[in-house]
Amino acid sequence: MTRFSQRLAAVLVAIAIAGAALATVPHAAAEEYSDATLEAFVSASFEASRRIEAWRPRIEGEANADAQNALILEAEADVARAIKEVSGLSVEEYYTILGDAAEDETLRGRIQRMVSARQQRRRGRPARGAATR
Repeated sequence: MTRFSQRLAAVLVAIAIAGAALATVPHAAAEEYSDATLEAFVSASFEASRRIEAWRPRIEGEANADAQNALILEAEADVARAIKEVSGLSVEEYYTILGDAAEDETLRGRIQRMVSARQQRRRGRPARGAATR
């Protein structure tokens, strides 16, 4: 991993941590989140990941540190827009759920099952535990 890749990874982790720290909503238990809210979170997560990966080559390919920083800021704004557009969640809500999932094994499990189900559907297979006709 290049020095810049390490820096970019650190910046992205810092963004996630900062977002969770900025959230003013009290932490909710797993059962307090509706399936619809968590599905929106999963959709936002997929899109945020896709956008981060799309930005990565441009950022890593930039030799000038100031230009890299400008691209990182642009990428952060793009990811924030994607979260809102795809899910209807605010960035604060997204990071609150992310933080809650980090602390709550039950919530994390619910999200992981939704991610697995979505991945299975994309592959054309029914998710484990899904009803079949």
